[in-house]
Amino acid sequence: MTVRDMAHVELYTRDKVAAVRHYVSTRGFVQVADCVEVDRSSALLRRGDAQLVITSGWATRGFLARNGEGVADVAVRCADVAATVAAALAHGATVTHGGQGAPVVSGPGGIVHTLLPGSAPGTRALPAGRTWIPHPVPAPSAARAEQPDHVVLLLPAELLAPYAAFCEGVLGFTRRTPEGIAPARRADGGPVLYGAAGRVAFVLRARPPRDRAGSDRSLCTTSIL
Repeated sequence: MTVRDMAHVELYTRDKVAAVRHYVSTRGFVQVADCVEVDRSSALLRRGDAQLVITSGWATRGFLARNGEGVADVAVRCADVAATVAAALAHGATVTHGGQGAPVVSGPGGIVHTLLPGSAPGTRALPAGRTWIPHPVPAPSAARAEQPDHVVLLLPAELLAPYAAFCEGVLGFTRRTPEGIAPARRADGGPVLYGAAGRVAFVLRARPPRDRAGSDRSLCTTSIL
C-alpha cells in the first residue's frame, strides 16, 4: 500500500482559462494538451514530471457547489493497487471506479485519490479515460526547471487529523520534518506527509469556516510548488 509518486492533480474551477493562465504565468507550468467532452473541458499542464489537469464545465458543478474551486483528485501511483484498495476498505473509505476502471478512493473531507499502478520515475503518461489533443509546446525555460515538490490541501480543522491518519494507514505516508518546504509554507504547523520515495508531500492546512463568497470549501489547493 505504498504510494510511489503522484500521477497528476486535477483541479475543478469555474474559469479554466484564468486558472491555466495563472499556473503558466506564475507557477512555471506549460500547457501540453486539451480535452473537450460533452460535460467538461480540461487542460493538461506540466512542470518537470508533475502533471496538473484543470477542468471546468457542467460535470464540475456539483463539486463546486459543495466545495468551491480546488482539488478534485490527487491521482497516485502505488506499489500494489490491490493492497491499497484493501487498506482503504479496512479504513472505512469509499472505493469506486473511474476512467479505464482505475479504483478511486474517497478519504476524509471528500479528497479523492485515483489509484494507478507504479511506473518508472520520470514516466509521464497522459491521464487515462480522455481523448487528449496535443497543444503546441514552447521551448523549455531553464529559469523555472525546478520540480514541484508538494501540494497544499485545505480541510476543515477537525478533519486534519483523520485525513493525516488516512494517508498514513492507506497510502503509506509518514509524517516527518519538512524537507525543502519553507517555514511560511508549512501550513501554520499543520501535518506534512511524505510518500515512501520522498517525492510526494501533502501539506495540510485548516481552512476558514467560510470563504469570501460564504460557501463551504471542504478542500482546495493553495499551491502546487
